[in-house]
Amino acid sequence: MRAGVGWGLLASLVLPVAASAGDVTTVRTESFPRPPYSGATYYVYEQAGRTICIKLAVCNKFEQCETTYVPGPFRAPEDTATGEPYGTTPAVPIAPASLAKHVCLTRFGLVQR
Repeated sequence: MRAGVGWGLLASLVLPVAASAGDVTTVRTESFPRPPYSGATYYVYEQAGRTICIKLAVCNKFEQCETTYVPGPFRAPEDTATGEPYGTTPAVPIAPASLAKHVCLTRFGLVQR
């Protein structure tokens, strides 16, 4: 009897999480070299395995950066010519309470402020 109740309770807790897993927004990075002495870092925001926006930060050796935001997938021609990124980070889920803090998401109406 207890095992049946335990499995029912477990299923009721796990199924809503599995159903909403496609709604989780993640962010990962890709880094590319930019001559001379600078680099480009792409912050790739994804949802359900699909890129929803990109934050591109191009910084020089003095850590002075120019930031642009692009909806959907994007890679600058010079980085496409480079090929594979020289550095990446794994995708990390963004907590629902923190979504509105990400300019890339709010700028394109992907979350409400």
